[in-house]
Amino acid sequence: MIAESGNIEKNQLRIFYAFGAMTIASIVFAFLKDTTFLIALPALLLVICYTILDYKSIYFLLLAMLPCSIEYYFPNGLATDLPTEPLMAGLMMVTIVLVLFRQKSLPDGFFSQPLIFLLLIHIAWIFLCAVNTDNHTVSFKNFLAKLWYFIPFTILTAIVMRTGSDLKKLFWCMFIPLTILVTITLLRHGILYKFYFQDVNKSVTPYFRNHVNYAAMMSVFFPCIVWAVTWYKKGTAKQVLMIAAVVFYLVAVYLSYTRTAMLAILAMIPIYYMIKWRLTKISIAALVVILTIGIANLFYENHYLKYAPNYDDTIYHDDFSSHLSSTFEGKDVSSMERVYRWVAASRMWHDRPLMGVGPGNFANYYKPYTVTDFETYISDNEEHSTVHNYFLLMLVEQGWIGLIIFLTLVFASLIYGEHIYTKMNTRENKNAVMMLLILMFSVIFNLLLSDMMETDKVGPFFFLAIGLLTAFDLGVLSMEPDSQ
Repeated sequence: MIAESGNIEKNQLRIFYAFGAMTIASIVFAFLKDTTFLIALPALLLVICYTILDYKSIYFLLLAMLPCSIEYYFPNGLATDLPTEPLMAGLMMVTIVLVLFRQKSLPDGFFSQPLIFLLLIHIAWIFLCAVNTDNHTVSFKNFLAKLWYFIPFTILTAIVMRTGSDLKKLFWCMFIPLTILVTITLLRHGILYKFYFQDVNKSVTPYFRNHVNYAAMMSVFFPCIVWAVTWYKKGTAKQVLMIAAVVFYLVAVYLSYTRTAMLAILAMIPIYYMIKWRLTKISIAALVVILTIGIANLFYENHYLKYAPNYDDTIYHDDFSSHLSSTFEGKDVSSMERVYRWVAASRMWHDRPLMGVGPGNFANYYKPYTVTDFETYISDNEEHSTVHNYFLLMLVEQGWIGLIIFLTLVFASLIYGEHIYTKMNTRENKNAVMMLLILMFSVIFNLLLSDMMETDKVGPFFFLAIGLLTAFDLGVLSMEPDSQ
């Protein structure tokens, strides 16, 4: 025992001396080369070592940071989310190490699962499109971002999540910071701006880019709060608290004045019964037929030109009721700017139908394809935003093959998810799977009018849902009945 203790002390001393030598060397080289970031290398090494030794804590820290992250723009035009993207990148590396050297940490048959297989094809096609593009810097940043969304939120989730307690911990890690930020936003919006529609964007910064980003995260997380109500016995203080949280988030979504988020929440009720009554296949088939007929009619003899707005009448309105009415009349500037870009995207993909212009490149190439009849006074697009429809974005940036792959992944997630729901043998597991499917639907619904799959406020939920559905399907994750 003494010898073993002595060996441990000697090993600890060797590590201490090695770390000290590296620290001194980093400081010396930093001054000699006038490269100050080298000073941070020892601290970075400590963070990496801690992450490897206790990756679960860092994983839950990442979840807690999702609502709190802030966008940071580099001088070269690239942007990142801090502190979440560095945490994602670090956990991506840790996950790769775990998969390579601790194969038993990952559930057996994980990569052969249908949803994971389709997701891998999706990632592989993004890589091929990034190789094929003219703007490799932007495209490979987009590809890397997709990797550090997919690997930590899908693969590491399947490694970490095993029990109902793990899932509840995941919920609280996001619920607490998000609820605090929603409360702060409502207080700012009410006290400083009297809940005026035109001032909502001022209230959500710096943690959210705009009110759409803010409302989308709430609408995607909302099914989790409804699910949490079912954890507790009727009438208990905990259940009353969660019911109050449901009402609070409904009010917050309404006061965000974001039409897509409101519709996403309203549509959750029919989606619940669609899954429960096993109507997903029929519903998807009907949707595909309706969309095909509608799109074909729009482009038959350029019928879409009939819906071109009047430039002088298409403006941004100061109150929400005018905003809604102008939407139906085709006079709301934000809605018609979307149409302006949708028309451009529908014309753009013909030039590169197979692999598109490359991930992240829509804003760099779409201007020559626009139709001036649909132009609005914000069409200069100073913020370099994209097409505001993720499916059209796939078509333009990854070609028709990329769009088909992504649509197959989306439809398979809902159809196969329904299969997972029906085979669950406990009410707790069924509720959890139902929550994941409605959450995924909310993500998809938001993607119809936005491109937020690439943001850390929405994108991680899509990959989390796939990872958790797969874990339920493999039987490695199960909700434990709790006596509350």
